[in-house]
Amino acid sequence: MAKAASIILATSLMLGMTACGDSSKADDNGTSSTAADSSSAAEDKEITGETKTWGVFTVLVPEGWELKGGNVLDENDQNACSVKKSDFSYFELKSEKDDVMKQQYDYNKKTYTNGQKDLPATKVGDIEWNGFEYGGDLNKGFEIYATANGKNIRVSCCGFAFDSAEAKAILGSIKLG
Repeated sequence: MAKAASIILATSLMLGMTACGDSSKADDNGTSSTAADSSSAAEDKEITGETKTWGVFTVLVPEGWELKGGNVLDENDQNACSVKKSDFSYFELKSEKDDVMKQQYDYNKKTYTNGQKDLPATKVGDIEWNGFEYGGDLNKGFEIYATANGKNIRVSCCGFAFDSAEAKAILGSIKLG
């Protein structure tokens, strides 16, 4: 019994530590778009990169990051894409039907309970977001949703706080076609 509990605890700790780390991957993209953050001295940095389009999304892809179209079930899904710094630091964007968006959001809200707090409705760029943030200092993330240009959008983020420069730059750049 103690051995089984130890294995479960070790697995949980391993998944918690790796789920939302902030490792980086070096790539070189152009610098055709810029967004800045002015929330605090530690976060005062300019995020530059290229604005790219996949399916219904147009979004800033910061320098050294990549845009991955589709999702794990369908690489050609025009309603889903990821802006990835690494496998553990990313923004996953999905345009979903209302009932699917609500179901996925509710599931994630029940799942990501470590340090969870609701976010007030916050406008970033042209979109007003609702959702929650989770995690501690080492594994921040958030789940948010909105309606823009007549479409539902849900963003799952791992590796960044909602008020980080990266989040403000990427969320502020999102356009739905």
